[in-house]
Amino acid sequence: MKPRPKSHVWWITGLIALAGVLGSASLGLNLGTLNSILNEGGPALARYSQPDWQDLPRLFGRLGETLVVGIWGTVINLLLAVPLTIFAARNLAPNRFAFRGSRELLNVFRALPDALIALLFTQGIGLGPMAGALAIGIHSTGFVAKALADAMERVPEGTYEGVRACGATRFQVIRFAAWPSIGREFASTTLYIADRNIRVATTLGVVGAGGIGVDLLTSLRTFNTGRAATVMVLIVGLILIVDVISNQIQRRLQ
Repeated sequence: MKPRPKSHVWWITGLIALAGVLGSASLGLNLGTLNSILNEGGPALARYSQPDWQDLPRLFGRLGETLVVGIWGTVINLLLAVPLTIFAARNLAPNRFAFRGSRELLNVFRALPDALIALLFTQGIGLGPMAGALAIGIHSTGFVAKALADAMERVPEGTYEGVRACGATRFQVIRFAAWPSIGREFASTTLYIADRNIRVATTLGVVGAGGIGVDLLTSLRTFNTGRAATVMVLIVGLILIVDVISNQIQRRLQ
């Protein structure tokens, strides 16, 4: 006989169902609302079915700017993440204060969304792609440094002890034991975060951080559906190309 489901499973299911009902009520969702969305959503989306290709050369330039923002955001991310990783790894940090301080700093980086950081930078250094690159770099540092620090903590202690037994300094332990042990994970994490950063860069123009997102926001605000459709096609094309390149590089690394 199959074991009967535990009672707590039914409690959890009931709570989820209750939360769904209350959430729908608070958002004003009902059958009438859903029917209105289905009836009006189709014609609204149909207006974006005819892209306007007249301004394509300039949009390609803006798309290139978006790509540069994502790449520079990744470079900034690595410049920040590599040193912070050492302090955020419990078994490599010089002391517990450095470990706890770096971990909390990474938590702050992850807690602040890219768009919010970009908005703060646009107010400080002005509108443009530099604000976007800095925002992407800082936010993604929180994820990359934590992932790499956790990987260094998972390295068997014998790997570190073997290098220390040869009289290696702390820097040499990091150079010859820590980083080589997580080389493959470092490469895959870098590829993943670069792909992610380029995707995010396509939308940061909404807060004035440069790139093709500025054109998308302007087109939507002015109800220029043709140009908005063109921008969305270019964004999707860029993401697909980046995804193919990333997959090819990962296959070569395996």
